[in-house]
Amino acid sequence: MAQLSSTPLSDALEVTSLGSEGERRVVIVGHKSPDGDCIGSALALRSYLLARGADEVSIMVVGHVPDNLLWLPGAETIHQLTAQSDLEPIRQALGRARLLLLVDFNHLGRIGNPLEGLVAEVIGRPEVRSVMIDHHPEPEMGLVSEMYSDTSACATGYLIAELLGSSAPRELELYGGADMATCLLAATYTDTGLLRHGQITPALFRRIATLMELGARHDEVVLRIFKSDKLSRQRLLGFIIDERTTYDLDLGVAVFALRQEDFDRFGVEPGDTEGLVNVPLDVAGIRAVAFLREQRDPEEPVKVSLRSQGNLPVNEVASKLFGGGGHLNAAGAEYQGSLADALALVWQGLRELVDRYPECEIID
Repeated sequence: MAQLSSTPLSDALEVTSLGSEGERRVVIVGHKSPDGDCIGSALALRSYLLARGADEVSIMVVGHVPDNLLWLPGAETIHQLTAQSDLEPIRQALGRARLLLLVDFNHLGRIGNPLEGLVAEVIGRPEVRSVMIDHHPEPEMGLVSEMYSDTSACATGYLIAELLGSSAPRELELYGGADMATCLLAATYTDTGLLRHGQITPALFRRIATLMELGARHDEVVLRIFKSDKLSRQRLLGFIIDERTTYDLDLGVAVFALRQEDFDRFGVEPGDTEGLVNVPLDVAGIRAVAFLREQRDPEEPVKVSLRSQGNLPVNEVASKLFGGGGHLNAAGAEYQGSLADALALVWQGLRELVDRYPECEIID
């Protein structure tokens, strides 16, 4: 277990040391456009911290929580920020916090505006203990008081379960409970696509068994997250496969893009595209997929999502051409320019990548 902090996570999350009763306030910050791992991990930590005696736990993200995650315990309390949000309650909550948790991202730039600047003002204050928990490569060193980073972890939710489950006997049993276990299971399942990709290890299955013993609701997680598609999303998926995706079977690459007019046509939101980038990987011979998405605001950058299998490191494309990053098989970036130019760069990058890695090796 790669862990940059020498302090057990359970000690870093100790709330009784934050002050007397009434002063034990915590803020959890996730990354912009939050996904299941981010939301599940944040809600799990909220449940855990309240059980350990926190007086107030606020969760803040920039963007909307996907609809299929809103049933998770505590989701109704999340502050979902946009450019039009009233920031005064956010400033007040951050000002009261004595513990600040940065969850499922590796540097401040992943928070997004308008929250990023407010968080930057809080980090470094002597009265605030800051903790980062994440599994993405190249974390921003020196940013926080305590950092827990493990790039081999398949999900931040799994990393939290491992750190708490390994650091102290019965830690999860005493303070976790069924709600926390359900949120951690949801986080792990979403980031691995129901255990279809990422670092799938025997230890992962053992930890999932522990979560289920604590009451994690496996059937509900699968039904509500993976089998509750809107009809509009299913129609969008058919449109993507039939009209928007270019398959190069010789290269082993598939690329598709969505314009704002596509979202308007099918009545879907950007959050409804979660997981769609993985679909072309089900086609035999496809090693890498790129999904590009226009924003509603034409001034906003094009979103680029990359996925691969085997030994094909799509994070190289994300970092070298777009200044983004991520995991070997899952990466993302933004491009400040036209969708057409972004598509040309993606094709260039993927062709060069396949040339460098001509053989597809399945990594254990």
